[in-house]
Amino acid sequence: MPSIIRMESVDFRYPERPIFSGLSLSLEGGEVLGLIGPNSSGKTTLLKLMDGLLQPQRGRILLEERNLDQIPRAQVARTIAVVPQAMEVPFSFTVGEIVLMGRAPYLTRFGWEKQKDLDVAREAMALTDVAGLGDRTFWELSQGEKQRVLIARALAQEPRIILLDEPTSHLDINHQVEINELIRGLNLQKGLTVLHISHDLNLAAEYCHRIVLLHQGSVFSAGVPSEVITEENIRRVYETKVLVEKNPLSGAPRITLLGKGKMEQPGPQRTVHIICGEGSGVDSARRLLLRGYRVSLGVLNTGDTDQKIGRTLGLPMALEGPFSSISERGMEENRKLIEKADLVLVERFHVGPGNLDNFRAALEALEKGKKVIVLENNLEYDFTGGEAKAYYRRLKEKGAVFIPDHSRLLEEAERHLNPV
Repeated sequence: MPSIIRMESVDFRYPERPIFSGLSLSLEGGEVLGLIGPNSSGKTTLLKLMDGLLQPQRGRILLEERNLDQIPRAQVARTIAVVPQAMEVPFSFTVGEIVLMGRAPYLTRFGWEKQKDLDVAREAMALTDVAGLGDRTFWELSQGEKQRVLIARALAQEPRIILLDEPTSHLDINHQVEINELIRGLNLQKGLTVLHISHDLNLAAEYCHRIVLLHQGSVFSAGVPSEVITEENIRRVYETKVLVEKNPLSGAPRITLLGKGKMEQPGPQRTVHIICGEGSGVDSARRLLLRGYRVSLGVLNTGDTDQKIGRTLGLPMALEGPFSSISERGMEENRKLIEKADLVLVERFHVGPGNLDNFRAALEALEKGKKVIVLENNLEYDFTGGEAKAYYRRLKEKGAVFIPDHSRLLEEAERHLNPV
């Protein structure tokens, strides 16, 4: 697609510090472009440059192949609409009045709204599901309702481009999804070109056609979400460790935060061996590492989510091939890791003949005097003909500590590993 906005070799600085040096990027017609990057990377500044509210010191910005700084502001406002993070309204304007403000670029200096202006505003309110709020004052709305009203005001401008500055930053999960679904619907139904600043990388990956990652005044990476949202890119730009895997439903990259690797050191390090699978060990491994414990994992299949996390964090692991049952070799590797551990944690996951030996290893450890903590598992999906339930019963009979959820994990680990 042709570029609808193009930035060429743009330099921009505030009096106290530079922001961009030689920045070049484009917004293509009909796309939803996600703009991501750490705080102070220039995302909001870039949006203001694209709208012509700020002028670059060098380079140029083209709107449909015309220099943006040579286009009258009213004409720019009929093409580009901006949705800010929030809007302070000092007077008791109603929702209807706020949305009608979007018609300002079409009015003469002292002109009043005509029937067309009212019709456009009503359509914008209907599209954003705020038609029933027209007589309510803006300040009494919820954050989610306010964001919908601001989007309706932008739509009332009848723009071809809409620039959104973190429209979901103050919203709960439900409203974040609603706003992103609304933006995608407007892109599909009305052909709007969208630039969407977001701090939520998972939402950006789900809803954007293309993503630009800013870092230190330049474009660090640009492309489809799977090309930009990678473990290496996030580590280098955000200085934190993450696991990036494919969302099984949408295929978009999905991020699990692992931390920066700066772990507490409460004293002599103890080791916890986690028997896990299917991603069940993610939360426990992160909690334990941040508390200063060493962690090992097993037996895991190569490609399993827990194996990917272990690889990212450099944890010792007992492994089998993809979809393979636990072999005697894998069992021996698991026993060696358990022998080095001070505590064994059995996570909650599906049990079948292929991984049943993990529970045999836990029972062996308990019988040899190791402390064992088990996440309670009702085994609704027990594919072992009752053998797994028998292992759970024996673990409980021989003194394993059963906990209902992860909220008690650190407390129990401290009690067993660092007794007073």
